[in-house]
Amino acid sequence: MKPTDIAGEVAIEVAQQIAEPIRGLRDRLGLVVDHLERHVAMSTGPTPYPWRSLTTLRQDLAAAYLEATQLARRLEELDRALAGAPPHLFDLAAAVDLGLRIAGHHLGPGIELLFDLGNAPPTRGVPGTLSLIVAQLVSASALSARAVAGSSLSVRVSAEEGAGVVTIADNGGGNPRADELGEVARMIMAPWGATVDAASQDGQGCAFELRLAVE
Repeated sequence: MKPTDIAGEVAIEVAQQIAEPIRGLRDRLGLVVDHLERHVAMSTGPTPYPWRSLTTLRQDLAAAYLEATQLARRLEELDRALAGAPPHLFDLAAAVDLGLRIAGHHLGPGIELLFDLGNAPPTRGVPGTLSLIVAQLVSASALSARAVAGSSLSVRVSAEEGAGVVTIADNGGGNPRADELGEVARMIMAPWGATVDAASQDGQGCAFELRLAVE
């Protein structure tokens, strides 16, 4: 699997997650246009729009604008992660944060979330690709956590001698794809001088550790 394969898999997830809200937004805006068209069609001249109807219309448009802004933000986050670049020094915590936001639709109620994106020195790699890898690993860990009620999922960024470390772990039911995803991440990140460890056990959850070189 190549970085483009991971990008495609994550992009498909995001597209599936926002498709229904976009259709709903289209229908809501269609109703607003229909109300305005009816008002114009029934008016014989310049006619004030009823105050109560105007208030409802304003609220509908404000809600639609807010939803459109949220959906656009999801696409902007994905676009940032898809931006290609050669390996370079980057802010590890910022890249992990972007990955968490891309995977946000997997982190709903029912999972205790523990995030610690503490200080780490600049690390070497491709930040957008790392964000996509983090999003995929967090999604896998969230699936594991959902298998056992009351499970928690933690994501931690830390600094160790010569490395910036990302740890993703849960105490859920485990995920059979953990080893496969870890191997894919390892193949992609090895040219950066990074290492990846992955483990999963039934009834105990998943754990991933990404260790990136510091220069």
